[in-house]
Amino acid sequence: MSDLKEYIVTLRNKDDLDAFYEDMETPGGSLYIPDRAVECVNRREISRNTHYMLSDAEAEELKKDSRVMFAELTPEQRGIVVRPSYTQTGNFNKSGALSSAYRNWGLLRCVEGQQRANWGSDGTQNINATISVTTQGKNVDVVIVDGHFNPAHPEYAVNSDGTGGSRVIQQNWFAPLLTGPYVYTPYTGTGAEDDNNHGAHVAGTACGNTQGWARSANIYNINPYSTNPNGNIDTTLFDWVRVWHNTKPINPATGRRNPTITNNSWGYSRFMTIGAISEINYRGTTVTGPFTVEQLASYGLITTNFSGTDYLIVPSRVAAVEQDIEDAIADGIIMVGAAGNSSSTLGLPLDADWDNYVIALGNLIYTSDLGTPGGSIRDDLSLATICVGSIDNTTTDRKSDFSNRGARIDIWAPGSGIQSSVNSGGIADSRNASYTQDVYSGTSMASPQVCGVLACALEMYPTMNNDQARSYLLATAKQNQVFDNSNGLSDVYDLINSPNRFLAHKQERPVTGSVYPKTDYFIRPTSGQVYPRTRIRR
Repeated sequence: MSDLKEYIVTLRNKDDLDAFYEDMETPGGSLYIPDRAVECVNRREISRNTHYMLSDAEAEELKKDSRVMFAELTPEQRGIVVRPSYTQTGNFNKSGALSSAYRNWGLLRCVEGQQRANWGSDGTQNINATISVTTQGKNVDVVIVDGHFNPAHPEYAVNSDGTGGSRVIQQNWFAPLLTGPYVYTPYTGTGAEDDNNHGAHVAGTACGNTQGWARSANIYNINPYSTNPNGNIDTTLFDWVRVWHNTKPINPATGRRNPTITNNSWGYSRFMTIGAISEINYRGTTVTGPFTVEQLASYGLITTNFSGTDYLIVPSRVAAVEQDIEDAIADGIIMVGAAGNSSSTLGLPLDADWDNYVIALGNLIYTSDLGTPGGSIRDDLSLATICVGSIDNTTTDRKSDFSNRGARIDIWAPGSGIQSSVNSGGIADSRNASYTQDVYSGTSMASPQVCGVLACALEMYPTMNNDQARSYLLATAKQNQVFDNSNGLSDVYDLINSPNRFLAHKQERPVTGSVYPKTDYFIRPTSGQVYPRTRIRR
């Protein structure tokens, strides 16, 4: 037949695929199926879309089959081409210095998916390069759970030159969705500047139009810190986010509710001086103090010095908040979080270090506690929040010395020496001198890299849930690119059984040419059935 063309046939239900293949690819078939063996051009194993050679008349008949949602010509045949969502040429700098010309080096590193020779703060610091990113989080809602930031900052504008209006939506979280003793106060330029600068930086890394990833995403903000002018809502904030998520209107442009992804660069921690620690229990062996910094390090307890005093900082879990996170994930919200900055070892439930603890001032404190929200797990001990560790800006692609580590880490991402937007301080933004940018380091800066990459993927896979998002990251990550000293517990660069996965951005659309719709998302399993901080920067 000379009139055959390539059509993409989309089914309503993936479970119908095998029977549909049989009908299409053998003579005969149901009422609307061509009475011939139809040539299959592309059987896409993870998709409900299959490409067949059909005549126009056959395609029209096929649309009447109750299993078929669409039957349309390929975009190429309809004259549709795809160009990069954004192409950016700039100076991707790893020095930790500030310049209006410098760009977040994580963009280049994760787009290219490999380290450039000798690129780092201890080598060639500046790389002038061009990146192309073909998705940018369009019709995706990103919730930055962090300090308040100024919606008017040019980094959050629709256009990269700072024009087109702001993408930040100042959501009234408290009314009329739930009752409670709260009155919503939008960003007014007041509040704890350190917290607010932190939130502004995180927002720019996830969604900024020059320093970030998801440059068309809608940006929301809810503040978990006690300095929040709306009140201290850290234990209830996911109630507000869940109700908002579950009552979103249908987006008329897509016919569905926008997906929701949250970034959580905050967490709960305990601080204690070395002198307060009287006992360590490590893998069932008890040792009594007093202890030195070196002795603690030999058990993987890395201390931090503040103003001449050595402190042990331990990530802590809050069970009530973890239940809220579990329920938020069940609602379809994707949760990304920072691993924390105390060089702690985050194990997995029931592993050898799960029951390690110290006694400090008579209190038993578990030292492998995963930390809420970044290391949250479900009641059944499966993983909840996607947990992100930080890579430093040296030439070696090693973990940042401050980053938590261990088997609970899902993925590593650039977190040291990251330039992004802030409310105040730093240097003037070249688009408007009333606004500024600065360089920060922390797992707080690594987490929004992951959040932004996932927001870009959600543009193509809007039905992806939290577990699928984790599988997507693991499938696209670059393996064994994180340097590991393997020198033991006292070495802050030792991964301590962390999975060696480096964040990578996957081009879900071709840089040029045509693109096929991706109406579902599925990764086959490898086995079985197919903090403030609460005042520390994370």
